[in-house]
Order: sequence, then C-alpha cells, then structure tokens
Amino acid sequence: MRKLGPCNLIIAILLTITSLAIAMPGCVKVNGGGNGATSLVTEATLAAGVDSQSKPVNASNTFTVTTDTVYLSLKLNNAAANTQVMAKLTYLSGEVASLANSIMFTNTQTGQGTQYMSFAMKAPPGGFPQGNYQVNISANGQDQSSLPFTVQNLSVQKGWPSINTFTATPGTVPAGQTVTLTWDVSNATRVTIQPEIGTVPSSGTRTITPSATSEYILTAINDAGAPTKHLIVNVGAAVSGAPDLIITDAWLEGCMIYYKVKNIGSVDATASTSLLSVDNLFPPLGSTSFVDVMKPGQERSLAFSSYQWIGCGTNAAGGSVSGTGGFSPNIAAASGPGLSSSGNGYVEFTLNHEVKVCANAKDPINEGNTANNCIIKLLGPLMNYNLLPLAHLASWRNSAGDVPDFGSEGNPKGGFIKLGDGGLEMIPEQVPQGWTQGYWGYFYTDQQTHTAQIAAIKVPVKTHFIATVGLSPNAIGSDGVTFKFGMKDLSDTTNFLPGKQMTIPGQFETWDINLSDYAGQKVYFILRVEAGSTGINDFAIWKDARLVQVSD
Repeated sequence: MRKLGPCNLIIAILLTITSLAIAMPGCVKVNGGGNGATSLVTEATLAAGVDSQSKPVNASNTFTVTTDTVYLSLKLNNAAANTQVMAKLTYLSGEVASLANSIMFTNTQTGQGTQYMSFAMKAPPGGFPQGNYQVNISANGQDQSSLPFTVQNLSVQKGWPSINTFTATPGTVPAGQTVTLTWDVSNATRVTIQPEIGTVPSSGTRTITPSATSEYILTAINDAGAPTKHLIVNVGAAVSGAPDLIITDAWLEGCMIYYKVKNIGSVDATASTSLLSVDNLFPPLGSTSFVDVMKPGQERSLAFSSYQWIGCGTNAAGGSVSGTGGFSPNIAAASGPGLSSSGNGYVEFTLNHEVKVCANAKDPINEGNTANNCIIKLLGPLMNYNLLPLAHLASWRNSAGDVPDFGSEGNPKGGFIKLGDGGLEMIPEQVPQGWTQGYWGYFYTDQQTHTAQIAAIKVPVKTHFIATVGLSPNAIGSDGVTFKFGMKDLSDTTNFLPGKQMTIPGQFETWDINLSDYAGQKVYFILRVEAGSTGINDFAIWKDARLVQVSD
C-alpha cells in the first residue's frame, strides 16, 4: 500500500467525512441548503401570541386544550415581490384517531423584502384535541421548514367533561318533519352543538327540522379537555297524503298576540283550533283561535282576539335607570310593579313572559306530523342591560386588593376609563398576572337613607352576555390581556366563565356567552381583565358589554 503524504492524508480524511455525511440516514436539507444559499424564511416560531410587528410573544411548542389560537411567526428574507408564503397545520396523532394526518389549517400570505409575518391558526369547534401536530412552511411552493408541537391536558384538579347522553328521537324522519335532540353533559363549562345550534345548556332538548340527512356534533368543554360525540339524523322522502300545520311566528302587537300558521302538508287541512298558553298557564279568556280550512302551502296571520296582554294599558314598567336599556324599573324602596325583591337583596326582571302557541291543539285533525305544531317565544320587553355606561357606579378591585383610580392609564395599580364613544378601558395592575375587575348589579338610591345601593339581579331566562373586546391600538408592547365575565352569588361564591385572550393591538372580537344554565340565580356581574407575564401597556378595551334576552 502506498503511504500518503501529509497533504494527501488531509484530503482523504475530508473526502471520507463528506461521504459519511452524505450517506448518514436522517440528515435532511433544511431552509434552502448549501452553496451559500440563504433561506427565504427564517426565525419560524410558534407562540401564544404576536406583537404589532408579528414577532412572537410567549414562544412555545406545547399548548393546552383550552388554547384558542396558535400563532406562527416567521421572518421573510430578501424576498422578491409577491412571494407566496404558505403555512399548513396537520394533526398527526393523538386523542382523536379518526383525525390522524388531517390538515386543520392552511393559509397563504404575500410578502416581499425582509419582514416579519404571522399566521393565526384558530382551534376548530370544541378546541384543539390533545396530540401531536406539525406546521409546514413553504415559500413559492418550496419547502422551508417544519415545526412540531403538542397539545396537552395540563389540568390536575378538574376531570374531563362527560357526555352522558346525546340522542335523536326519532333517528329517521321524512323530509319536513321534526326531530328532538336530547343531551346531558356533566362537568362542562360550555356545551355546543353544531351545525347551526351553537351554545346550549348542559342538559336539555332542542327540536330541529333537518332538510337532509345531517351529522350533529356535541362538544363538551372545560379546562381539561373538549370531548365530542357525533350523531347522524337520517332524512327520507316527505310523507304525502296528509296535512301538516305548523306555527311559523308569534308576536305581540298592542294588547294582542298574533301568530302565523302554515300548512306544509300535501293535502287540505280541515278547520282546526290553535291554543295559547302564557307562562305555562292557559288564559281564562282568549286561549283559543279558530283556523279555517287551509290548502297545501297556505299561510295565514291570525290572532287570539279575546286575549289581552298582561298589564296592557298600565304603566307596568315604572321608571328606568340611565344606561340599562329599559332593564331596571323604578325600585321604589326595593319593590314595585314588575319588580320583586327579597331580604337577600335581589331584584327580578319580570316584564316579559313565555308564550306558547300550538296549531291543531283542540279536536285535532289527522296530520302527517304532530310533533311540529308549537312555537315558544318570549314576548314583552326583553332585558338589554348595557353595563358600560354604569361603570362609575360599579365596585372596583384589583390584584392588590385596592380600588383602582378612575381614569389612570399610567397608574401601576391599574384603573378604568369611560371612553367618549361609550366604551370602557380597563387596565390591570401592572405586574405579572395582575388584574382589575368591577362588580355590577341593580344600582339605586335608598329612599329613606338617600344612600347609593346595589342589589343582585335574578338572571332571566334566555339571557346572553354579549361583548366586543380587544386591545387599544396604542397597546404596543403588551403581551396580551385575557377578558373574563363572571358572576358572584349571594353566598359570595364567584364563578368566571371561559375567557377570551386578545394579543394584537387594534384588533377586536365579538364574544357571546349563553347564560341559560344560570337562569334564576341571583348574582352580581363581573367584568375582569388579566395581564400576561409582563403587565406592560395592557390597555384593554370593552367596546360593548351587555346582558341581552333573546326571544327565540
């Protein structure tokens, strides 16, 4: 064997190392590779939020099942005009086996030069399932990098929600007929049914009329997780040869209840009688309405002409308090028309009533479907309690236990500011995880002592909390704020519902929480904002925050 000289020996070693690097399994060319080439995309990072320049805030590769959005931040380098950057999120494996290797998000943005850009990957309905994920990034169709992350259940004190039942009765129906969904869920802070139905109480029923075979998905959510249950309702051909009367609407006009009745069957409906009940009671006068013969497809507007609405012609509402949208009647020493009060210090809004109108309810005719005859609505003045104009009357606290100063953006203890457009700015105490919150109720002046008082409010049926929230455009440098809505009952037990985190200055979102599960409870309402890890420039804006009853 020929002996190599020193120079030849070095060359041989370098060639050997190069060959090994090429042959070694698992070596992958990443971010554009060799020959001095510069990757179009660098600094790809996953995070809980991004700042105003799209740079990551709270970078992480581990998120929880309660995470609403995972953000991808990246830097584009010396890119030509109209460079297309695509982010694709794939659920690899985990809790939901049927979703393995499913693409959950894909989006493309256009950029040029050197700049940061970000993608907001929102959770699907019910939240991100636990498991392993991967984000793939490409530029102009060329792979740039991939980022794995996991979604975990980090709760140790609270178990998963339990979906006890979710059924459809009947499971198969002809087109145009109704199905009753029934469900019961334990240990959930929020329950949704999709499509279309949305947030529902933890247990209940809902009548639906699917036009085609449909899949309904119930999702039960708490801090620990969000299990789902799927249910298919089969819809066949419509039944022929029978009438079918339904009530399509009911409303209050003056002192009289009107309604619409329609024959959706295929043959004439003979004369029938509609029936009225108010608050589950049949009025002594005017509970029936005659319906003459109706042809297929015909709709009529009729009235319960002998019935007079409760308190019609009297001033049942009394006075009102500014900013409450007609919610609060004159308390008159803690009692008065339309208002009940107890020694426990609460008031009840009772100006609306539950009205049920049923077609074909007396001496019924033979219909193709008798399960779709009724409609239930709330009629009369509905609650629309705007919290924001009354912020100066609310009781305020922060994480230090002090009452924050009114209108003090720069105070390290935080504060609140009533804005000129009717909104409210709240600033948490400027420490990590600091917070500020206010308590609302029924505000009034005691007629004997002439002192300001606050009473709890009995939550009406079919009430929603609706808000529009976000960070002020000048909240540059904030690492995000969590907005929360809560209730404190008469035993001083406080319950906060799942919050909404906002991280981008100037961006606002609308928030709707169904409070049906809390109907009848006597509570004070709480608006709260919580700082992140810094508490800097956390200028949280409530553009709207109100309690609204819905009629349907």
